[in-house]
Amino acid sequence: MRCGTKRFEVTVKKDNRIATQEICARDQIDARKICRRMFDSDEVIISVRKKK
Repeated sequence: MRCGTKRFEVTVKKDNRIATQEICARDQIDARKICRRMFDSDEVIISVRKKK
C-alpha cells in the first residue's frame, strides 16, 4: 500500500462476461494501469469508479 491510495471499482468485459474488480490505487489512471497488469490485454475496461 502506498500513501494516498483510494479504492476503485473497475468494471471489465472479457469473453462476453462483465466482471467487477476492486483495486487500491492513487487515482483512476493508476487503477487502469494496475488492472491491465493484473489481467491480460484482451479485456476491455468499461468503467473505473471511486468507491465510497
